[in-house]
Formats: sequence, C-alpha cells, structure tokens
Amino acid sequence: MKKAVRYISWAAALWLCLAWLLHADELPEFQFQKGRTFRNVTGIIVLGMLFFQWGLTLGRTVFQRSGSEWSQWVNWHLRIALVLPFAVIGHSIQLGWGMLALLPLTLLASSHFGTLLEGNQKTQQYLIYHIILSALTMAMALVHAYTVVFYN
Repeated sequence: MKKAVRYISWAAALWLCLAWLLHADELPEFQFQKGRTFRNVTGIIVLGMLFFQWGLTLGRTVFQRSGSEWSQWVNWHLRIALVLPFAVIGHSIQLGWGMLALLPLTLLASSHFGTLLEGNQKTQQYLIYHIILSALTMAMALVHAYTVVFYN
C-alpha cells in the first residue's frame, strides 16, 4: 500500500502543478470547485482527515502501541494517506500563491516521506522529514481554515 500512496502523491502533485500552469481551474468542468459551500464541505473533509492522521499518531504515543497493535494503526494511517490526495484535488485544483501553493505540496511531500519509513535505518533517516512536513501541513491548514472562517 505504501507504493500506491507514494505514486498517488506524486501524481497528485504533478496534476496540481500542471493544472496551475495551464489554468485548468478556469475550465468550465472545474467551476463547481469555486462554490463557497463546496469549498467549505471539502475543506472540512480534508481537515478532518488531517486531524484523523494526527490522532492516530498521537494515540499511538499515548497508548504506547507497538508490534502487531501498531501495524493496525499504521494500516489506517496508510488508508487515509491513500485517499487524502484525491480529497485535496477534489477540494481545489488551483494551487494558489504563497502558503496556498505550499500547503498541498507540503502535504504530498510529507506523504512521500511517510512511505519511505521502512526498516530501522530508513525510518531514522526519513522520519524527521515526515514529522516536520506533517507539522507544517497541519499548521498551514489551521491558518488557512482560520483565514477562511474569519476573513470571508
């Protein structure tokens, strides 16, 4: 499942960059993504998935899961990671500027590094990137949500 997550993350990043370069968000087929209600609902879904991912990670730490118990938590983490790029593209194919360009790309980069966590050596090598990018993603998502709620 990790390879699928990695390929989907790369494909989503490529799709977002191409859509941004080609101004695909201006096509009539994607006008539904500009609706306020649609953006709010899909934004809540994406943010909920991010909270679920962090809940799994923090839950593992709090409950000190390991071995086969931890593998069940990892499987759920991967399932959400498999769907999350589709939710991000569903929310908006427009990258935007500044933080709104970095937010989805940081999320997808975090997903990529998460798929490299296999074995003790690779985990030690890539875990820090996964954590930092995940934390940046959550911080930017919360700033984005705050901005949308209080300034629109």
